[in-house]
This record gives sequence, structure tokens and C-alpha cells, in this order.
Amino acid sequence: MARGAASACPSFRSPHVGSRKASMQHIRELIHKGQLDEAEYRLRDRLNDAPGDAEALNMYGVVLARKGDALGARSHFKRAIDAAPNEPSFLVNYGLLLAQQGDSLRAAEFLERAAALDPNWSRGHAQLGELALASGQLESAEQRFRTALRADPEDPQAQVGLAQILLLRGDAEQALALAQAAITRMPGDARAQAVLGMILLAKGHHAFARQALDNALRLEPANLRVRRLAARAQIADDDGEAALQTLRRIHEYSDEDAPVLAQLCELLLRGKRQDGLIELLDRALVRLSDTRLVHAAAEARVRAGRIDDAISLLGAYAKPEAHPSVWTHRLGLLARQNRLDDAWQLTQDWVEAQPHQADAHAELAIGAELRGDAARAQQAVEKALSLDARQPKALAIAAAYELKSGGPGAHCAALAALEGAAQGLAARATRGFLLGHAADREGDSERAVARWLDVHAALPKQKMPALADPLGPPRELPMPLPAEGRPLVLLPFIPGSGVDALLRALARGDSVAVLSDRLGPHGRHDGLSADQRPQIENGLGETTLQLFRRRYWRALDRLKLPASRLAIDVLPALEWVQFAALSAALPQARVLAFVRDPRDTLLHWLAYGTTPARPIGRPELAANYLLRQYQHLDRMRASAGLPVSVIRAEEFDSDRDALRERLGQALGVAPASLTLDAPQRPVLAGLPERLEPGHWRRYTAPLGKAFRLLVPAAKRFGYE
Repeated sequence: MARGAASACPSFRSPHVGSRKASMQHIRELIHKGQLDEAEYRLRDRLNDAPGDAEALNMYGVVLARKGDALGARSHFKRAIDAAPNEPSFLVNYGLLLAQQGDSLRAAEFLERAAALDPNWSRGHAQLGELALASGQLESAEQRFRTALRADPEDPQAQVGLAQILLLRGDAEQALALAQAAITRMPGDARAQAVLGMILLAKGHHAFARQALDNALRLEPANLRVRRLAARAQIADDDGEAALQTLRRIHEYSDEDAPVLAQLCELLLRGKRQDGLIELLDRALVRLSDTRLVHAAAEARVRAGRIDDAISLLGAYAKPEAHPSVWTHRLGLLARQNRLDDAWQLTQDWVEAQPHQADAHAELAIGAELRGDAARAQQAVEKALSLDARQPKALAIAAAYELKSGGPGAHCAALAALEGAAQGLAARATRGFLLGHAADREGDSERAVARWLDVHAALPKQKMPALADPLGPPRELPMPLPAEGRPLVLLPFIPGSGVDALLRALARGDSVAVLSDRLGPHGRHDGLSADQRPQIENGLGETTLQLFRRRYWRALDRLKLPASRLAIDVLPALEWVQFAALSAALPQARVLAFVRDPRDTLLHWLAYGTTPARPIGRPELAANYLLRQYQHLDRMRASAGLPVSVIRAEEFDSDRDALRERLGQALGVAPASLTLDAPQRPVLAGLPERLEPGHWRRYTAPLGKAFRLLVPAAKRFGYE
């Protein structure tokens, strides 16, 4: 009995018998095309005429199996075998049906009989290989597939099976050649397309892998394994939306879905497409408790503006058996909402739920530190370090208390021994800050500078405001427009000067509104915005000044400030060209400049950083920036434009009561309405929030070149 090539569907086979009537060939074609009802009708007619027709019985079994009638298929396959016990294809089909029903032992028995009846028929060996592969017997499966290919080197099912095994063994090149050969003979086979896609995915050919797996999914949309593979390829091809739609069709998720879902979360969150992700993860988390998915679901809610929902979601998973990161994530969100009391309560709950977690005690120590409870903070630190002697946050607090009590000791040494790259940015910054101050206490200025520069190197890059040449245009101030609008004070924010302490103090009073929104990444859209600057720089005619003034006041009016409060507009930098435009367009404004010895300013910027973060790449570049800012201020106070008042930081630090009168005059408000007592910037263990004036002299060796650049500015503002 001659047998031909495989059909498009590898599940059930019918023999190609040359002596049969043409109607049987037609029925076979109907089956291959998926026209099962028509094929069943014709087979029923044939069996009415010839109830013992073995091939018709076998093909009827194939039709019933594909329609999901396993009992009917089983009955007809058995009748076909009884009618023709020596036909291997009937035994193979019955064996495959048994395998699908989970009866692997009996399935193997019938497949072995088929192979014994016709050892040179590749299909029997290939099906035995499939059965061995499904049960994880790779050696046996490979042997069967190779035997099938010796009988028929072009057997596509054996090629696909062997390709899958070779892929598992790491031989992707040979696997690809076999899969491509199989596809040419059965392009409509879902498994062949899927295996080809798996191989291409392993080789990094994401677009081609996706095409093959999309084909497989189109052929077998109900095959969940193919669906998961297709989603993997879509994610690898950077198409998160397609993967989202593919995974949505899975109704019950299992643990094997977690890695793919985690990859999808990362892709969609990176692309700011969180809305669809929330719905998908809500369904997945009903059955999965993968920590990565919990974090992703919370982050998606945060990005969708639902931070309270994110906090509640994390609260539902913050249990004694939860991963510590769930607790820390919730803590971070509470701190972001400035819900410090809730965060403090959460740290206590965490310690109670997971007393064995060093991280919990470290967070409790941080909470106690923020609340000024030094005794409880140190107690929590000791407990955290008893559980994990290398806990970074606990070590940092312990090292800070060491520095406060005298000098660096064992805790500072342990903190220095930690690998900084393995920590988060905040922990690395704190570590570098403390180790720099430890070196400072030991008089090692070179090592202190190196530590602090390491912190700056790790900070996110932020472009500094460009400062034009102080002697560049405009050389003359334009004529001012008629004054209109409310009183206004412009205050340039010089990094490292300590002006933030003055602003914190002024913001506590009732007569002043401090506008520091420009210091963040999204400032007001007005005449001083980055996208409007070229208009100011390219000409200061009356039309430009009118436009600038309208834009400025419209943007300021949108803030709806109380009319009784003086607006202090904090500028990231103030250049001469800006001053010229402000002098002409807003003649009712005045400028307040807060300065410190520029060398102490540079050292403070290096040691303490700034808010928002402005990292120092090289000290000389930072010194050049400060020099030019001081040069701009010097030229402004010597001009006939807006009145410029200079406040020295030493006056603010030493005698604030004496300063209040002069500051009230500079701002144009009643001195008694000003509050100059600023809350201290929180520093670990209550360490000083800045180095004492003149401390720069201890750093002339590592920072001498940068300090020399600042000497002219220091002299112009009265520092020797």
C-alpha cells in the first residue's frame, strides 16, 4: 500500500491509496480544506453503501476528531483497525487520539505496532518521536525522528520535530535549515510555523520570528502555547500594543505567563501606554502573584494619575509573606504624596509583619530619623545591622552618627566597603556624601573631592542654563515701557549659594509668595521660557518687549496669586540680556541677589549638591558657570536698569534680625511681615547642612585651578 506526503494538518492521517475511487480523493481534499460537514455527509453516504470500508471508517474518525467528538472518532478508528489490522496509518491515527486523551502508554503501543508493520514508513517513526518529545524523552525522540528521515529524508513532520530538539540542544543553524525545509512542504501547518518562529526568535531575527508565529496563531487561534510564543515575538519586535491584544485573548493565566507579562509591562510603561496594561494586569493578578506584575500594576496606576489606587493595590499585597520590595514601593509612594504619618505607620507595620527583614528595620530607622527620634533611629539601625551587617541604609545612618559624634570609624569603613554600583541612586548619593565628609574630617581633601565627584557622576544629566557672554549685546538698555502690573521681585538661583535656605524662610511668611516652579523640568510658558528666549536675544524693540510683557503676565496670572502677596520669581539663571528685557518690559520689578564667597559656593555645590539636582561634571566647568553668573550680577548692579539688591549669605547666617530691615526694604514689604527662620534642610544624624565659611581654603590642592577662576568674582563682591 503506497503512502504519499503529509497533509496540512499533522494530527490525523489518511493513506493515499491509488486504487480508490476519485470520490475518496475528493473527500480527502474537503478534509484538508476544513470543510468537515461536507466531508462527513459524503462519508456517511459511502458507509451506508459499504459499512466495512476501512479507509472510509478511518477518514470518518479523522473528521469526528477534528470536530471534537473524541468518542465517535475512537469508535470509528477501532472499526477501521478491525477491518484492516495491517494498515499502519489507522494505528497511527488511533494512537494519536489516545495520546491527545492522555493515554500515553496505549498510544505508544499502537504507534509501535504501526512502525513494526512498515519499518520504512517514516510517518510511524515520526509520530513515535512526537510522543517521546511530548513526554520529555529527548534522546528517544531524536532517534525516532532521525529514523523517520532515513526512511524519507523529506518527511516534514520529522524535520519539524528534529528541528525542535536541535533548538533545545543549541544548534539553531541546523534547526533552521530543517524547519525551512518542512515549511516548503506544509506551509499551512501551525506547528511548523511555530517551531520556525521559535528558532528565529532564538537567533534574534525578531521581525521574521513574529511573522512565522503570527501565521501559526492565525492557523490555530485557540492554541495557547502558540499565542504565548506569538506575544513573545511581538514584544521582541517592540510592538507592545500587538502583544497586549494577543495576551488579552488568554482567559486564565498561569505561572508560565508571568515572564512574558513582565516583559510586556516594561515595554508598555516605557512607551507610556499604561491604560490597557492596567486592565490586563487586573485580570492576571487574580491568578498570579508575581511581584514584578504587582509593581507594574502599581506603576501603571501612578502614571495614569491614580496614585491612591496604586497605594491601595500595594497595600493588598503587603503581607507577611510578601517580597520586601512591595513594602518599600508603597513607602515610596506615600512619601511622594507627603503622607509621612502614613509612611511612619507602614514602617512599623512592616517591622511587625516581617521582623526578620533588615530592610524593614532600616526603613523604620529612616522614619524615626525624619521625626527627630534619634534614640529609636539608632535602635532600629542596630537591629537592622544585626540581621544584615551590609544593609546600605542602616550603615549610612550609623556612619552619619559616627561622623556627628567625632569622626569616621568602623561603620564608615563598612560603608566604604559596600559596592556602590549595586545600590539605587539615592543610596549611592548618600553613601558618597557621607564618605566625602568622612574624608573631610580626616583632612584628606583629595579623597573627599573624589567621593563627591562620584556622586555627581551618578546623577541624572540636566542641562545647565546657557549663560551668554556678560559683555555681549545688548550693550545699552532699551527704553522702558510704561509700568503696569503688580510689584515683582526676580531672584536668580545660584547653585551652592545657600539661597534655598532664604527661600524656605521667606515662604513661611504671609507677605511673600515664592515661585520656584522654574527650577523643575517644566517651567512656565512665558517670555523667560526656553522656547521664547531667541525672541529676547535677537532684538529688544518695543514690539518684542510688549509681546514679552503680555506673555509674562498671562503666565503669572494663571497662577492666581493673592494680590496681597509679593511675588518672588526664582529664575534658574539671570543673564544680562534677560535683565535688559526685564528692565524695559517690567520696570516695576526689582532684583534680589543672594551671594556667598564663590569658592565656598563651589565647594558647597560639590559636597551637598543642589535642589533640583545640577551635577558637576568637572569643577572647572562649574567654576566657569559661577564666574559668569557673578559677572552678570555685577554688571546688573552697576547699570541703570532694575534696582539690584545684594544680600550676602554671611549676613543671613549670622544675624537675621539685623538683616530683616534691609531685606524688607529690598523687597518693598514691611520688615515685620518677613519670616527669616528657615527650617533646617534634613541631613542624616543632624549633621551641619553646610560647611563653615572659608572652608574652601582646605581644598586649594584638589580644587586650586577652579578656585583661581573665581578669584575675580570673589573680589568684586568683597571676598578676599
